[in-house]
Amino acid sequence: MHKTPFKKYISSTVDFHDFPNALNIASELDCGIEISRFGRLRDLDEKFDETLALYKSALKNFDGDVSLHGFFSNLSIASKDPLIKEVSTKRYWQSFELACELGAKTVVFHTCYNNLLKHRDYREGFFIANIEFYKEFVKEFEHEGIVATIENVHESSSDFIRNLVAAVNSPALKTTLDVGHVNLHSKISPSDWVKDYGIMLHHMHIHNNYADEDAHSSLVNGTVDYKELFKTIREMYLNPSVTFEIFDKDALTESVEFFNSVIES
Repeated sequence: MHKTPFKKYISSTVDFHDFPNALNIASELDCGIEISRFGRLRDLDEKFDETLALYKSALKNFDGDVSLHGFFSNLSIASKDPLIKEVSTKRYWQSFELACELGAKTVVFHTCYNNLLKHRDYREGFFIANIEFYKEFVKEFEHEGIVATIENVHESSSDFIRNLVAAVNSPALKTTLDVGHVNLHSKISPSDWVKDYGIMLHHMHIHNNYADEDAHSSLVNGTVDYKELFKTIREMYLNPSVTFEIFDKDALTESVEFFNSVIES
Protein backbone atom coordinates (compact mmCIF):
# COMPACT_ATOMS: atom_id res chain seq x y z
CA MET A 1 0.00 0.00 0.00
CA HIS A 2 1.12 3.55 -0.72
CA LYS A 3 2.78 5.07 2.34
CA THR A 4 2.37 8.79 3.03
CA PRO A 5 4.54 10.84 5.39
CA PHE A 6 2.38 12.87 7.76
CA LYS A 7 3.66 16.04 9.35
CA LYS A 8 2.88 15.73 13.07
CA TYR A 9 2.17 18.33 15.74
CA ILE A 10 1.11 18.22 19.37
CA SER A 11 -1.17 20.78 20.95
CA SER A 12 0.49 23.34 23.20
CA THR A 13 -2.36 22.75 25.65
CA VAL A 14 -0.70 19.53 26.84
CA ASP A 15 0.45 19.55 30.44
CA PHE A 16 -1.52 22.55 31.73
CA HIS A 17 -0.73 25.19 29.10
CA ASP A 18 2.97 25.34 29.98
CA PHE A 19 4.31 26.44 26.60
CA PRO A 20 8.06 25.86 27.18
CA ASN A 21 7.30 22.42 28.59
CA ALA A 22 4.99 21.65 25.63
CA LEU A 23 7.91 22.44 23.31
CA ASN A 24 10.07 19.97 25.22
CA ILE A 25 7.41 17.28 24.92
CA ALA A 26 7.05 17.98 21.20
CA SER A 27 10.80 17.54 20.74
CA GLU A 28 10.76 14.30 22.72
CA LEU A 29 8.01 12.94 20.47
CA ASP A 30 9.61 14.22 17.25
CA CYS A 31 6.63 16.47 16.53
CA GLY A 32 5.97 20.09 15.76
CA ILE A 33 3.88 22.35 17.97
CA GLU A 34 0.40 23.74 17.39
CA ILE A 35 -0.10 26.87 19.45
CA SER A 36 -3.64 26.34 20.64
CA ARG A 37 -3.92 29.10 23.23
CA PHE A 38 -2.08 32.41 23.00
CA GLY A 39 -1.92 33.91 26.46
CA ARG A 40 -5.01 34.71 28.51
CA LEU A 41 -7.98 36.21 26.71
CA ARG A 42 -8.62 38.72 29.48
CA ASP A 43 -5.07 40.07 29.02
CA LEU A 44 -4.95 39.80 25.24
CA ASP A 45 -5.03 43.45 24.21
CA GLU A 46 -3.02 44.83 27.12
CA LYS A 47 -0.29 42.17 26.88
CA PHE A 48 -0.33 41.13 23.22
CA ASP A 49 3.20 42.35 22.41
CA GLU A 50 4.58 41.12 25.72
CA THR A 51 3.10 37.65 25.24
CA LEU A 52 4.28 37.52 21.63
CA ALA A 53 7.83 38.24 22.79
CA LEU A 54 7.64 35.38 25.29
CA TYR A 55 6.43 32.92 22.63
CA LYS A 56 9.10 34.03 20.15
CA SER A 57 11.78 33.61 22.79
CA ALA A 58 10.55 30.10 23.70
CA LEU A 59 10.56 29.08 20.01
CA LYS A 60 14.13 30.22 19.33
CA ASN A 61 15.67 26.83 20.09
CA PHE A 62 12.76 24.74 18.80
CA ASP A 63 13.58 22.84 15.62
CA GLY A 64 10.08 21.56 14.84
CA ASP A 65 7.37 23.03 12.63
CA VAL A 66 4.78 25.43 14.00
CA SER A 67 1.04 25.67 13.35
CA LEU A 68 -1.47 27.92 15.04
CA HIS A 69 -5.03 27.65 16.27
CA GLY A 70 -6.58 31.03 15.59
CA PHE A 71 -8.76 32.82 18.12
CA PHE A 72 -12.31 31.51 18.28
CA SER A 73 -13.86 32.06 21.73
CA ASN A 74 -17.30 33.72 21.37
CA LEU A 75 -16.41 35.12 17.95
CA SER A 76 -18.64 35.47 14.89
CA ILE A 77 -17.43 37.17 11.73
CA ALA A 78 -20.99 36.73 10.43
CA SER A 79 -22.68 38.43 13.39
CA LYS A 80 -25.39 40.99 12.65
CA ASP A 81 -24.18 42.96 15.67
CA PRO A 82 -21.51 45.33 14.28
CA LEU A 83 -19.51 45.41 17.53
CA ILE A 84 -19.29 41.61 17.72
CA LYS A 85 -18.31 41.51 14.06
CA GLU A 86 -15.69 44.21 14.64
CA VAL A 87 -13.94 42.43 17.51
CA SER A 88 -14.20 39.08 15.72
CA THR A 89 -12.52 40.52 12.64
CA LYS A 90 -9.81 42.01 14.85
CA ARG A 91 -9.10 38.63 16.46
CA TYR A 92 -8.88 36.94 13.07
CA TRP A 93 -6.34 39.49 11.87
CA GLN A 94 -4.40 39.10 15.13
CA SER A 95 -4.28 35.36 14.38
CA PHE A 96 -2.77 36.14 10.98
CA GLU A 97 -0.24 38.47 12.62
CA LEU A 98 0.77 35.74 15.07
CA ALA A 99 1.22 33.23 12.24
CA CYS A 100 3.58 35.63 10.47
CA GLU A 101 5.53 36.46 13.63
CA LEU A 102 5.81 32.87 14.89
CA GLY A 103 6.45 31.12 11.57
CA ALA A 104 3.22 29.13 11.43
CA LYS A 105 2.30 27.93 7.94
CA THR A 106 -1.12 26.54 8.91
CA VAL A 107 -3.77 28.45 10.87
CA VAL A 108 -6.98 26.80 12.10
CA PHE A 109 -10.26 28.70 12.43
CA HIS A 110 -13.72 27.65 13.60
CA THR A 111 -16.91 28.49 11.74
CA CYS A 112 -18.61 29.38 15.05
CA TYR A 113 -21.77 28.15 13.37
CA ASN A 114 -24.75 27.60 15.68
CA ASN A 115 -25.96 24.14 14.74
CA LEU A 116 -29.07 24.54 16.93
CA LEU A 117 -30.50 27.25 14.70
CA LYS A 118 -32.39 25.50 11.93
CA HIS A 119 -33.63 28.60 10.11
CA ARG A 120 -32.74 28.63 6.41
CA ASP A 121 -32.30 32.42 6.49
CA TYR A 122 -29.70 32.08 9.25
CA ARG A 123 -27.78 29.38 7.38
CA GLU A 124 -27.83 31.26 4.08
CA GLY A 125 -26.89 34.59 5.66
CA PHE A 126 -24.09 32.96 7.64
CA PHE A 127 -22.78 31.27 4.52
CA ILE A 128 -22.77 34.44 2.41
CA ALA A 129 -21.12 36.49 5.18
CA ASN A 130 -18.35 33.91 5.51
CA ILE A 131 -17.71 33.88 1.76
CA GLU A 132 -17.45 37.67 1.70
CA PHE A 133 -15.09 37.69 4.67
CA TYR A 134 -12.77 34.92 3.57
CA LYS A 135 -12.46 36.14 -0.02
CA GLU A 136 -10.73 39.25 1.33
CA PHE A 137 -9.09 37.68 4.39
CA VAL A 138 -7.15 34.95 2.58
CA LYS A 139 -5.51 37.34 0.11
CA GLU A 140 -2.87 38.13 2.73
CA PHE A 141 -2.44 34.42 3.47
CA GLU A 142 -1.78 33.83 -0.23
CA HIS A 143 0.85 36.57 -0.19
CA GLU A 144 2.63 35.13 2.86
CA GLY A 145 2.40 31.47 1.83
CA ILE A 146 0.23 30.55 4.82
CA VAL A 147 -2.81 28.27 4.64
CA ALA A 148 -5.95 29.19 6.57
CA THR A 149 -8.12 26.19 7.38
CA ILE A 150 -11.67 25.83 8.66
CA GLU A 151 -12.35 23.25 11.37
CA ASN A 152 -15.62 21.49 12.08
CA VAL A 153 -16.89 21.74 15.65
CA HIS A 154 -20.66 21.29 15.94
CA GLU A 155 -21.29 20.71 12.23
CA SER A 156 -23.22 17.49 11.57
CA SER A 157 -21.96 17.17 8.00
CA SER A 158 -19.12 18.42 5.83
CA ASP A 159 -21.43 20.35 3.50
CA PHE A 160 -21.10 23.85 4.93
CA ILE A 161 -17.31 23.91 5.18
CA ARG A 162 -16.76 22.13 1.88
CA ASN A 163 -19.08 24.51 0.06
CA LEU A 164 -17.48 27.54 1.71
CA VAL A 165 -13.96 26.51 0.72
CA ALA A 166 -15.15 25.75 -2.81
CA ALA A 167 -16.88 29.13 -3.10
CA VAL A 168 -13.84 31.10 -1.93
CA ASN A 169 -11.67 29.02 -4.28
CA SER A 170 -8.25 30.01 -2.96
CA PRO A 171 -5.13 27.86 -2.54
CA ALA A 172 -4.79 29.52 0.86
CA LEU A 173 -8.12 28.26 2.23
CA LYS A 174 -8.60 24.58 2.97
CA THR A 175 -10.11 22.35 5.67
CA THR A 176 -9.14 20.95 9.04
CA LEU A 177 -10.96 17.76 9.96
CA ASP A 178 -11.44 17.39 13.72
CA VAL A 179 -12.07 13.67 14.04
CA GLY A 180 -13.21 13.77 17.65
CA HIS A 181 -15.81 16.42 16.81
CA VAL A 182 -17.09 14.32 13.92
CA ASN A 183 -17.48 11.34 16.22
CA LEU A 184 -19.42 13.46 18.71
CA HIS A 185 -21.63 15.59 16.48
CA SER A 186 -22.05 13.74 13.18
CA LYS A 187 -23.68 10.51 12.09
CA ILE A 188 -21.37 10.48 9.06
CA SER A 189 -18.14 8.52 9.52
CA PRO A 190 -14.79 10.35 9.58
CA SER A 191 -13.75 8.34 6.49
CA ASP A 192 -16.75 9.71 4.59
CA TRP A 193 -15.85 13.25 5.65
CA VAL A 194 -12.38 12.62 4.22
CA LYS A 195 -13.86 11.34 0.97
CA ASP A 196 -16.07 14.41 0.70
CA TYR A 197 -13.26 16.87 1.41
CA GLY A 198 -10.76 15.16 -0.88
CA ILE A 199 -7.89 17.50 -1.79
CA MET A 200 -9.43 20.25 0.35
CA LEU A 201 -8.20 18.32 3.40
CA HIS A 202 -5.05 20.08 4.60
CA HIS A 203 -4.91 19.40 8.34
CA MET A 204 -6.46 17.18 11.00
CA HIS A 205 -7.05 17.26 14.74
CA ILE A 206 -6.92 13.71 16.04
CA HIS A 207 -8.21 12.48 19.40
CA ASN A 208 -10.87 10.02 20.48
CA ASN A 209 -14.05 9.74 22.51
CA TYR A 210 -17.06 7.46 23.00
CA ALA A 211 -19.48 9.86 21.26
CA ASP A 212 -20.72 11.13 24.62
CA GLU A 213 -18.38 14.05 25.36
CA ASP A 214 -15.47 15.91 23.76
CA ALA A 215 -12.99 13.99 25.89
CA HIS A 216 -9.82 14.47 23.80
CA SER A 217 -8.78 10.96 24.80
CA SER A 218 -5.98 8.76 23.53
CA LEU A 219 -6.43 7.48 19.98
CA VAL A 220 -6.95 3.99 21.39
CA ASN A 221 -9.70 4.99 23.84
CA GLY A 222 -12.91 5.64 21.92
CA THR A 223 -15.06 4.55 19.04
CA VAL A 224 -13.07 6.09 16.18
CA ASP A 225 -11.30 3.43 14.15
CA TYR A 226 -8.09 5.24 13.26
CA LYS A 227 -6.66 2.29 11.35
CA GLU A 228 -9.62 2.42 8.97
CA LEU A 229 -9.49 6.22 8.76
CA PHE A 230 -5.85 6.38 7.75
CA LYS A 231 -6.32 3.51 5.35
CA THR A 232 -8.86 5.71 3.57
CA ILE A 233 -6.48 8.68 3.61
CA ARG A 234 -3.63 6.67 2.14
CA GLU A 235 -5.84 5.09 -0.51
CA MET A 236 -6.85 8.59 -1.61
CA TYR A 237 -3.19 9.70 -1.73
CA LEU A 238 -3.89 12.58 0.63
CA ASN A 239 -1.21 14.11 2.81
CA PRO A 240 -2.77 16.16 5.62
CA SER A 241 -0.73 17.26 8.58
CA VAL A 242 -2.05 16.07 11.95
CA THR A 243 -2.22 17.58 15.41
CA PHE A 244 -2.66 15.31 18.40
CA GLU A 245 -5.22 17.30 20.42
CA ILE A 246 -4.63 15.18 23.50
CA PHE A 247 -3.88 17.07 26.68
CA ASP A 248 -2.70 14.32 29.03
CA LYS A 249 0.98 13.61 28.45
CA ASP A 250 0.77 9.82 28.93
CA ALA A 251 -2.25 9.54 26.62
CA LEU A 252 -0.45 11.74 24.11
CA THR A 253 2.66 9.56 24.15
CA GLU A 254 0.55 6.43 23.75
CA SER A 255 -1.26 8.02 20.82
CA VAL A 256 1.88 9.09 18.98
CA GLU A 257 3.30 5.57 19.32
CA PHE A 258 0.02 4.06 18.11
CA PHE A 259 -0.16 6.48 15.19
CA ASN A 260 3.41 5.71 14.13
CA SER A 261 2.69 1.98 14.20
CA VAL A 262 -0.45 2.46 12.07
CA ILE A 263 1.34 4.58 9.50
CA GLU A 264 4.31 2.22 9.27
CA SER A 265 2.16 -0.90 8.92
